[in-house]
Amino acid sequence: MKTTFLGQGFESSSIDAIGNYLVKYLNQQDFHSFTGISAFASEAGIFGLSGYFETAKKFYKNLTLIVGIDQEGTSKEALEEILNINIGSYIFYQNEAPIFHPKIYLFEGDKEIKLIVGSSNLTGRGLFRNVESSLLIEFDINDPEGTTLLTTLKTYYKTLFDFSDPNLFKISQVVIDDFIEKGIVPNEIERKKIYSEKKSLVTPPITPNTDTVFIPRRATASIPSSFPSKFRPRVVGTSISQPNSTSAQIATQHPTSSLTSITTTQARTIVWVSGPLTQRDLCIPKGANTNETGSMLLKKGKTVGIDQRSYFRNQVFSNLIWAYDTTSQRTAHIERTTALFKIVILGVDNGVFPLSLSHNTKTNTKSYLQNNSMTSLSWGKAKHLIANANLIGKSASLYTDSAQPNLYILEIN
Repeated sequence: MKTTFLGQGFESSSIDAIGNYLVKYLNQQDFHSFTGISAFASEAGIFGLSGYFETAKKFYKNLTLIVGIDQEGTSKEALEEILNINIGSYIFYQNEAPIFHPKIYLFEGDKEIKLIVGSSNLTGRGLFRNVESSLLIEFDINDPEGTTLLTTLKTYYKTLFDFSDPNLFKISQVVIDDFIEKGIVPNEIERKKIYSEKKSLVTPPITPNTDTVFIPRRATASIPSSFPSKFRPRVVGTSISQPNSTSAQIATQHPTSSLTSITTTQARTIVWVSGPLTQRDLCIPKGANTNETGSMLLKKGKTVGIDQRSYFRNQVFSNLIWAYDTTSQRTAHIERTTALFKIVILGVDNGVFPLSLSHNTKTNTKSYLQNNSMTSLSWGKAKHLIANANLIGKSASLYTDSAQPNLYILEIN
């Protein structure tokens, strides 16, 4: 059994932030079950993880979240984000004075277990910015000390792990609305106001007077750009790149589609233009006996002066959190990640989708030596939009947006 201390927020760059580990393990195929138990959850924390949960659904058999709602620490929007993820999700609440306060993140696989226990809640700040301390405990399933620990944990919280506890409420819109009506769950604005008011009550004023304790400024950790944040509708400048877009374009394919579709032409930067799209690119079988691949190789296309073997991994998507595929030795050289893409097809904004990316890191293969593409984009839930014969021969353009750094824009025209 291996135990590692994970500290975050005490320095300006927290590589051991709990959020990085949740993202990493949700992207790996080593595990079949995840259980997250958190005292509080925020809209930012859940929304940021939503795309990674979507990726995890491909190979996890069980995904479960249990959150507390004491002290108005979990918002209506956070619960609705959890509901939208469409996994096993529950509220724990009791009327009695003791509050529900654990933070447990458990990843179970056929060969190994990873358990994180500490102080980080499922909030954006709790996962990345706050000063937090946790322990990462790793062991294989044959480790007697580790299995004893896991058994003890599951025995103590037996009614949470088997969902039999009478104070567990399966999350639904009816349940959320009922807790709101009871005055137990606030909206996100109210939650932040409550937090700010509590903070102001305990924070002495900063003043140069020698009679008062001086509190120096301190560098703080930031949430990485690879962790998606939910953008509120806003008007940026006066030049709108898509005049027909509304300030809050809503699509039904995935909850992340509530990101704003407004962007300025000055903010957008084109980073790639494909060649004419083929049947293979668009997941359209060439014959009855040919299966679509479900993905598209990111080739050089019409983009001048790039090395297609490394450009996408090391430049376009370098800010994302990549993790090696440890499913088997055969795929150990493949890196994977998830990014948010707003997909615009023939002028129609279809919303935002979390799509998977993979990159082949082997440099001694025939494909690499022949300067072929090593990075591919999986269409996932956007496949029904892409598999359109009318798009054959069209071109795809990929943009970044400085106003929305966690979002990529893919236009097909």
